[in-house]
Amino acid sequence: MKTAIAAVLALAVAGPALADNAQLAKSLGVQPGEYSTAELVVLKGAQGKSGNEGRVYLGNFDLEQTAPVNQQAVREFLVIDAE
Repeated sequence: MKTAIAAVLALAVAGPALADNAQLAKSLGVQPGEYSTAELVVLKGAQGKSGNEGRVYLGNFDLEQTAPVNQQAVREFLVIDAE
């Protein structure tokens, strides 16, 4: 878990230098504007990991964001939380 947090922090700091949001989204296979920058950084940090280290929960982000919310992902995470 500490490794994942360190990776997320490192990407958050280096994020603007690595790519803009559209390029980062495309590298993750999602549509630009579908996720906020913070969510993209978390997804990038989990990319290539397996098991629980590769599992990403975005429900703790502020819902009032400029990027549209992926309603399908929200529904799936609510189902997972209910289990």
